Amino acid sequence: MDAERAGGEREMPARRRGQGELEAQVLSVLGEASEPVTAAWVQERLGAGLSYSTVITILTRLHAKQAVTRTGRGRPVLWEPVANEAGLAALRMRRLLDKQSDRDAVLSSFVSVLSSHDEDLLRSLLAESGPDDTGAPSDRPER
Repeated sequence: MDAERAGGEREMPARRRGQGELEAQVLSVLGEASEPVTAAWVQERLGAGLSYSTVITILTRLHAKQAVTRTGRGRPVLWEPVANEAGLAALRMRRLLDKQSDRDAVLSSFVSVLSSHDEDLLRSLLAESGPDDTGAPSDRPER
């Protein structure tokens, strides 16, 4: 049965967060810090009635995704962002690409569905970065 408040008003169910929304909020809070911080510090700034264990779970997931670092042996563990929300999305995209056997097909398909503005932006960013300015090893033959 639906829960009703006094006066016959229906209680609205809590809104379910979108995938990655809480991770993005945690990264945003970490980005405000001027130094590595504790999970309790993050929990306090997030508000929204999140439990400490939920915050630890999100931080641990972000650590597994290499979006945050953790320092300190024992307690307290201190957390620091490696990537912001955009960086986290880029890490996800790279991880998905790394799982594919035909990278050329995936990248070609990706570019084919970009808007003309996004395609122009991508071209500009690639031109700025040079032939292979990522620091990662390249599979391309030397020219």
